[in-house]
Amino acid sequence: MATVLGRIGLTVRDTLSGTLRGAGDVTEVAIESVRDITVSTLRGARTVGGEAGNLAQDAIIGVLQSTGRVGGVAGSVIRDSCIGVIQGTGQVATATTTMLHDVVVGAIRGSSSAGTELGTAAQHAVEGTLRGGASIGLTAEESVVQVTRGAIAGTREIGGSITDAAQATVSGVIAAVAGTGGDITVAARDTSRQLVASAASVGEDVAQVAIASVRGAISASRNVGVDAEKAASAVATGAIEAAYDVSDAAGDAVRNSVTGTIDGVRVVASTAVSGRREEEKTN
Repeated sequence: MATVLGRIGLTVRDTLSGTLRGAGDVTEVAIESVRDITVSTLRGARTVGGEAGNLAQDAIIGVLQSTGRVGGVAGSVIRDSCIGVIQGTGQVATATTTMLHDVVVGAIRGSSSAGTELGTAAQHAVEGTLRGGASIGLTAEESVVQVTRGAIAGTREIGGSITDAAQATVSGVIAAVAGTGGDITVAARDTSRQLVASAASVGEDVAQVAIASVRGAISASRNVGVDAEKAASAVATGAIEAAYDVSDAAGDAVRNSVTGTIDGVRVVASTAVSGRREEEKTN
């Protein structure tokens, strides 16, 4: 059952559907087309209330419904649609990192309605949203936090696996940061910290979420040609830090699950984490 659209989403969906039918190949949907349609739709509907994030979310669902009508939704279509919607919204309204959260939620929801597998949807939604945010000058660190929260929120909304979403989210973050020249180590650590914190808040198994996050880092690093050991170790460090903020038991469980050799890669958490915890225990 398709997600109910607002006025913005309906206009984007119907306008883009015609464009895609004329193009004949949904896999070639261009960032520029989505951006321009989003801009014209938002400018033609200034009386529509709501925050930029809500408008962007409605627009991305409209984009994905339109692509679903003419050939399906997957991979690069999700990524490029997110970039286009964010760039378009940023031209019309004040862009914030909160908007990125809403775009990811909308992309996961819209992809689910079109029958796209969660891992594919989450990974490409995260990558596209971070790339879109970077292209309009949003702060990298806060963007990663908001996008990660959006991936968890969207996954919970559609009843998906938080563990699967964690692996896909880390993969998407690394792909995006590698493509925009950012600091992968910092982004990976921030992502896993937020994933574990979010998982703990809803009663998920933080150790399973942590190891899935490390595997996502390893897989993505190999795909984009960055140091898998550094990325995986950064993810492990962030996960352990967040888990110890929950409890000593959670921290110990996560540390035991993510250190060692995983998928052929040596994973070593920062010594500062273990050292600090031991110091706290003796004081």
